[in-house]
Amino acid sequence: MSRVAIKTINWAALAQKIPETEKTAYAALKSKSDQYLRRLNENPEAPPKIDWVYYKKIIPIVGLVDKFQKEYEALKVPYPVDKYTSEIEVEEKKVHIKIEEFITESNQRIAAASKEINRVKNLLPFDEMTMEDFRDAYPDLAINVNKPSIWPHTPDVQPENDPGKRPDEYY
Repeated sequence: MSRVAIKTINWAALAQKIPETEKTAYAALKSKSDQYLRRLNENPEAPPKIDWVYYKKIIPIVGLVDKFQKEYEALKVPYPVDKYTSEIEVEEKKVHIKIEEFITESNQRIAAASKEINRVKNLLPFDEMTMEDFRDAYPDLAINVNKPSIWPHTPDVQPENDPGKRPDEYY
């Protein structure tokens, strides 16, 4: 993790992708990020340099400044261990796979819809169709003369779907 990481966020591009319903959450995140960046910039990246020669001249105790210098230079404040970047990258790869699958499925749906649109465009207009043309175009909606049905021609009112009758009592 470095101090430069937060500066690489393109807030303008991110704002364009945020839906209107999430603008308040986006504003809160940006505000927190800006606040963090201000606090980060208030502190120097490296600790201040100390003029050890000057202190050796003015402090009469021998070895005291050398001891402080040795301890000061040995002091290292580590950045917190980055445990989350690898997890985020794994999740990002999973999301990219899902996105690719969605794109593939969407393209298949688009192709099927385009095929259906072309089929419908090539049909005869309904006012010019005969009953045979309608049967050929919509076999599941057309009346089957070999198996007549009762009005309103829905499956739930047909005698063969009556649970109280035996199959030999249908007609």
